Amino acid sequence: MIKLKQKWKNQRLWVKLTLMVLVTVALTVSVLYLSLTNRIYEATQTQEEEQLLSIAEIVAAQPLVVETLSNGATNPEIQAYTDQITETYQLDFVVVMTMDRIRLTHPDPDKINEPFQGGDEEAALSGEETTSIAQGTLGQSLRAFVPVFNADNTEIGVVAIGIKTTTLASIAKKTMQPFSVSFAVSLLFGFGAAIFTAFQLKNQMYNLEPVEIARLLEERNAMLENTKDAILVTDKNNRVVLSNLEAKKLFQQDEVDEAIIGLPIQTLLPVAQDLKLLAEKNKTSDQIYHQDGVDYLLSTAPITVAKKVIGQIILMRDATELYLLTDQLFNAATYATTLQTQSHDFLNKLHVIYGLAELEEYEELNEYLSKILEPEQEFSHRMIFLVKNPVIAGFLIGERSKFTERNYPFMIEVYPDVPSTTDHMAVQCWINIVRFLDRFILDNQLADELQIHFGFWNDRLETVYELRLDPAMQARLAEELRAPFISQLLKKVDGQLACESIDRWLRISLKTAYRKEGN
Repeated sequence: MIKLKQKWKNQRLWVKLTLMVLVTVALTVSVLYLSLTNRIYEATQTQEEEQLLSIAEIVAAQPLVVETLSNGATNPEIQAYTDQITETYQLDFVVVMTMDRIRLTHPDPDKINEPFQGGDEEAALSGEETTSIAQGTLGQSLRAFVPVFNADNTEIGVVAIGIKTTTLASIAKKTMQPFSVSFAVSLLFGFGAAIFTAFQLKNQMYNLEPVEIARLLEERNAMLENTKDAILVTDKNNRVVLSNLEAKKLFQQDEVDEAIIGLPIQTLLPVAQDLKLLAEKNKTSDQIYHQDGVDYLLSTAPITVAKKVIGQIILMRDATELYLLTDQLFNAATYATTLQTQSHDFLNKLHVIYGLAELEEYEELNEYLSKILEPEQEFSHRMIFLVKNPVIAGFLIGERSKFTERNYPFMIEVYPDVPSTTDHMAVQCWINIVRFLDRFILDNQLADELQIHFGFWNDRLETVYELRLDPAMQARLAEELRAPFISQLLKKVDGQLACESIDRWLRISLKTAYRKEGN
């Protein structure tokens, strides 16, 4: 039994489906066939009983039969007559018996003048017409009994005629022959329908076995739940039908999955009004989407089944990491370029200074020294010497370039020196917040009187922005600094952000955790 179960378990899906459908069709047709056979046998028996009674009534009314029973003795004429009736109506026997149950006729001459056997003739001897199945000298048979009356309406005997049950079965079998052919055709049709249904279902499941479907489902769930991207799947009516854990966290619906399922995508992503996802089957789109102070890379693609678009998949990736990587590359490149320029220019400048001093060209030497000590170069040199973290130093040099391009000053006071660190998360969060502040300042043209103080105190980076703002702009900036995006960054590094308004000046103090390398 165990081997049989294992063998069944290892069978392919189309084999199982074929067998199941075929067994179902075979059982249904077989039950129907057996029920029909039984009904036909009963109908045949009823029909034969009626015919036997009709023939028996004809025989009982014959004068020859009445005369023979009145005499109480058999004769050749009555025997010939019963033999003729037997042959004409294809019966197995016709028996004429007296009230004492003595046979006056019988197919076997040796049984004449012997008692009738069966015990089912009692009702006929009482004047009733009956039918029954009983065991006689010829075997089991279906019998009809009709009493015979004389001119005085006195019962003088009984006529018993019948056919053997084997003959009855043969008649029923002949009647069932067309149905037997139909039964065979039905089984063949059922077998073909089983195979067709099995392959149709298998094709609808993309020729995958249940084990493969289960594995794909588990793999899909694992990918959805473990990816850092928020994923939403919608139907053709733009209603959400599937979401992963990150999507529920993003939209603050992490209590139950049904909180998102069924919602129109426009309620979660207003930008979805502008997405034309279902128009083109094989085209994907990417765009930047801003929500709660965070930029997301929004990727969308249609989902097609049988060349029909049934929905879409939307991926939301936090673009902060992309920005950080871009800035790091830019800052590192700026830092490296600065170092390279400094190393190349250093010897050249020494040679020029030495030459001018040797020639006693002191006025030209002073002019040359004033040129090489320009604020921009001086700023780069200070950042390199005061900020030991190349990522932060490169970032500050890059930020100065942005301010310089718009003709704004960007002088920053660094005290005390900033050491190197291995806490890259803290550095990235600090850069992200400072970039946000610098962008706000540049976009609103607030950098004219900007003062920045930056230093390392008590295992923290302390950054102070002092800028002159009117009350309306102060309120706007304070609101921007309370965005969820800033709060999440501060939580990551155990940071603090405070704003202090003094007349028309706003002082922004940013403290972020910063572990010195080696601690």
